[in-house]
Amino acid sequence: MDLTMSCSSLSLLFFISLHIHFLVPGSGKFLPFRECAPFVCGDKNISYPFRHNERPTHCGYPGYELGCDGHNPTLVMESLTYRVIHMNTNMQILEVARKDLSDDLCHGAHVNTTLNSSLFNYTSSDLNSILFYDCDSSPIFGSYPFSCPTSGDSYFAPVVDLEHLPQELCNFSVLVPISQSDEAPDRPPPSEDSDFGAPINHAARISEILNKGFEITWIANTAQCENCTESGGICGYDWKRQRFNCFCTDGAYSPTCNGTRVPGSFPSSMYTYSHLFCGFQLAKAVQ
Repeated sequence: MDLTMSCSSLSLLFFISLHIHFLVPGSGKFLPFRECAPFVCGDKNISYPFRHNERPTHCGYPGYELGCDGHNPTLVMESLTYRVIHMNTNMQILEVARKDLSDDLCHGAHVNTTLNSSLFNYTSSDLNSILFYDCDSSPIFGSYPFSCPTSGDSYFAPVVDLEHLPQELCNFSVLVPISQSDEAPDRPPPSEDSDFGAPINHAARISEILNKGFEITWIANTAQCENCTESGGICGYDWKRQRFNCFCTDGAYSPTCNGTRVPGSFPSSMYTYSHLFCGFQLAKAVQ
């Protein structure tokens, strides 16, 4: 039997089977169109530029991956995990809170809150606050006292001047922004003493403030996504070409389903793979 003819037939059958599997499984719609549909986490409907971290990378803009703990989306950034409290897609704002400090004020990671500046920015409503641990005395007048089993006397300063921080009174500190609101006053009320003469532990009040989170804006330009969605598409990203893709029922287009077909989408990729497979088989036969 002619090996070339056999390989051509195999290539055709291989391509057809992949075409059926990847493009029209069950629903008859383009696979990325189905893969990248918005997902629900808790009471939030999440879509591009974000993607679920278990979905293919082409479903979201690079760097905007979210998990889901069953109730809230979670964002991992610079070694810290954040709970996403609220999303404002029109303003491109996420309201987030550090999960480690939400879980336990005393056992959170002793690292400053740091954004990936290529993906997110702070907003004008954010205030600089600091948790001071293991202190000899209050580092800032009017700060909230609290105590931890392993770090002794500690304090929370809701508003601080980062350029004039005391360095000698506490062993370490953690920068964590909070949102400006009635629940986050410039200074807490004067600390009362307990019946035993010790300062009242304000840990519960501090946790309440930190759990309200702070705001960050995402930088990715999503202007094309609205037009894609209106044309019946699902927004995605072409990592190879580093540009926006509009996934439609029959393929990838730009910028909308009424626009130009994107070359090198899944059918072309599968066809190329089948030829590579046959080339490998031919090479083996020649040896």
